[in-house]
Amino acid sequence: MALAIVNYLAFFVPIHGFVLKLVAVVFVLIFMGVHMRSVEGGGKFQTIITALKILPFALVIGIGLFNLQGDILLSSAPLEGYAKTGIAALIAGVASTTWSYDGMGAACYMSGEIKNPKKNMPLGLILTAVIVLALYAGLTFVASGILSIDEMATSDAPIALLASKLPGIGQYAGTIVAIMAIIVVIGSLSSCIMYQPRIEYAMAKDNLFFKSFAKVHPKYETPYFSIIVQCAVAIVLIFASNLSALLGYFTMVALLKNVLTFGTIFVLRKKGKEHGYDPSYKCQVVQLCLLLQLL
Repeated sequence: MALAIVNYLAFFVPIHGFVLKLVAVVFVLIFMGVHMRSVEGGGKFQTIITALKILPFALVIGIGLFNLQGDILLSSAPLEGYAKTGIAALIAGVASTTWSYDGMGAACYMSGEIKNPKKNMPLGLILTAVIVLALYAGLTFVASGILSIDEMATSDAPIALLASKLPGIGQYAGTIVAIMAIIVVIGSLSSCIMYQPRIEYAMAKDNLFFKSFAKVHPKYETPYFSIIVQCAVAIVLIFASNLSALLGYFTMVALLKNVLTFGTIFVLRKKGKEHGYDPSYKCQVVQLCLLLQLL
């Protein structure tokens, strides 16, 4: 994510090679500091950045809906030249959407630090699924009604191409899309540094991982050791690889993690019933959101 941010920044400022990687490290260190100092402060930042992420998508969808071209939207003939079938289509679809939907269950990682989790956890999971699905479906629908299949298949930046065809945006499309991308990925980077270390922290508390990861900062009351270690690993990966390779690794690991996670829900719920486990809200809500993610 840090590398992606800097790649979009390069649209405005020429950043390349080693300097690009150094700037990416700076972004990781900044958000490491933010989320080590305060859970509430980090949460407020996420609220602001999430609102800024949704607004440009809503703007593109809103303007696009009034500029749909019926002949493009209803035409399916061009699909014949690009459509894949069978397992190849399934793999392609999974690989291209895993990144977009993987964070939908991330709120669960923060459950131990959420106020009124009985109400807010199910609400957060349901709203996340509905809002993310609505945004992606809306953006896809608008793109399908303005861009031809040929344009979408051959473009390296289809959203920028879409924006370039909208009235009032067209001449500034490159700049607007670059700014949108920077805001979106900054939000993703910040949220990842916030929630990801909570997995190892929770595991360590349950004696399922190295005990050091359960350390909590005496002043800030955050799992500082887990945050520092994971940011350190991220910095190593920034210098050890490139953006395309890291996305490939991410997709593979995320799919494996999701399969194991979803599978354990059924197993642990059954074991819980045998030991008198009575949760504050039923796991069907979580399963529904996770199934939506898979779909």
